[in-house]
Amino acid sequence: MADKEFEKVVEVILTKYAETPLRKRWEEAISFGTGAGALAHWIRDSEDVVNIVWLSPTSIRDVTWVPTLNQAIFNFLPLRNITSIEVREGADIGKLFKYGVKGNLMVRMLCIRDTGDLAWIADGELQARELKVFLSKVLEAHSKAIRL
Repeated sequence: MADKEFEKVVEVILTKYAETPLRKRWEEAISFGTGAGALAHWIRDSEDVVNIVWLSPTSIRDVTWVPTLNQAIFNFLPLRNITSIEVREGADIGKLFKYGVKGNLMVRMLCIRDTGDLAWIADGELQARELKVFLSKVLEAHSKAIRL
């Protein structure tokens, strides 16, 4: 089931960046399973990165656009593939970990071998609060997924 508010916010972002490959990655991300159905979401729209991240009962989907590279990425992460969740806070944590984005709070999903990791970095207090709320929903869903 799709979250209409989430879809409205995403449509505003996709319209804002219409001349980028962001929409193609979004369409790939919603083309299967629960699609745009979001139990929770986190969005960062800044000059250095755009993240659209949402949680379903069994997975996390992440559509990211890096303006400086004009590169758009879609990540699909089944919750059962997460082995650890790391939260770090500190000055310029995004740059320290060579993500090249501003921010002082990083949440990283560490995954089973050879599947890669997934990280989000909040820039500012509002984004940090929203990312912490999203993280709590991910932790809850992950604990349910690994009990199955």
